[in-house]
Amino acid sequence: MIADMLALIKTWFDIIRLQKGPDAIPRSPVVFALAIAMWLGAGITLVLVFEEFDAKDFIVGVLTSAIGWLCYAAILHSFDKAARLLQTLTSIIGCGALLTLAFAASSFVLAPFLGAGMTGSIAFIILLWTVPVEGHIVSRAIDRRFFLGFIFALAILIFQVYVDLSVNPPGVS
Repeated sequence: MIADMLALIKTWFDIIRLQKGPDAIPRSPVVFALAIAMWLGAGITLVLVFEEFDAKDFIVGVLTSAIGWLCYAAILHSFDKAARLLQTLTSIIGCGALLTLAFAASSFVLAPFLGAGMTGSIAFIILLWTVPVEGHIVSRAIDRRFFLGFIFALAILIFQVYVDLSVNPPGVS
């Protein structure tokens, strides 16, 4: 069981490094549920570790992420690749959980050594890496070039930011 979990996490790291695709993830509702649990745990970690994140940010994050996942589902359906949906979403969610945890860890661990500015830049780069990772995942799922997947991922990110700003405008508490 532990060996299987470690193998799954290693596979997600391989996907994050753009070495494997969603086909490397088992097509399993249990693995999907595990990815969701990890992703929720990573989000709760952000709320607990960082003062600037609160429950409202967490809820808006869940909403915008769900919107993104629905967009990816629509893309797979439009390319007649719906059979790959479970593995694709499991990959996106699992990799997102690991990147979120890396963001939290880098912010927490590096801040005393590098200062807030440099740590914030590193954390931002980690979160920005989700775009090529999700682009890679979707491009492999629909059997198209990376560029198309990257464009889809970037468009979905922009849409998610728009929804986030609409629901949670800056300066409003």
